Amino acid sequence: MGSGAVGKTSLVRQFVESRFSDDYITTIGVNVKKKVLEDIDLKLIIWDLYGQKLSKRLHSTNYSGAKGALVVFDLTRRSTFDELDMWIDDLFDEVGEVPVVVLGNKVDITDDYFTDHGDEDFHKYMLKKHGSVVDYYRRVYGEIPDFEMVPEKISDRWLENMKTDRGFPFYETSAKTGENVETAFDKLGRSILESGLL
Repeated sequence: MGSGAVGKTSLVRQFVESRFSDDYITTIGVNVKKKVLEDIDLKLIIWDLYGQKLSKRLHSTNYSGAKGALVVFDLTRRSTFDELDMWIDDLFDEVGEVPVVVLGNKVDITDDYFTDHGDEDFHKYMLKKHGSVVDYYRRVYGEIPDFEMVPEKISDRWLENMKTDRGFPFYETSAKTGENVETAFDKLGRSILESGLL
């Protein structure tokens, strides 16, 4: 779960099918996938929720029965990070405090930026270097978002507070390269088993 265009569908596809596509797909409603974590003998039924925040009531119907969640934000759009609390609070209001793993997705983009373009304005870098991403926003949303990386000190402070209060693990992921994708789903599966909710 998480805001629109953070890469939820691509993360699920990478995890279940071990593939990535540069074709951006907007999830309408819910996509359901399954995969067995062989080493812990757990079948995950994964609900890939649409990210547009239509209403709390509409989203909450999809949370019913959830035993855990991956909550995803986009490392290239700070606004998606700022909405994390809302997503988590809505989930907990519906199903109680279930295990949550937080993912900062698109680390491949931020790593590339720091490697080759660290002194360039990030928004201009995105417009110049990631045209397919920009075209997707223009086509689907009718506008280009403000590309602003999540400052590390802000995410660290939020995560430290969450670790203290609720114990959320955090991974930077890339649906494109597969970085930390298996690890994140495995961590969620293990956390669900340890929680005793099954």
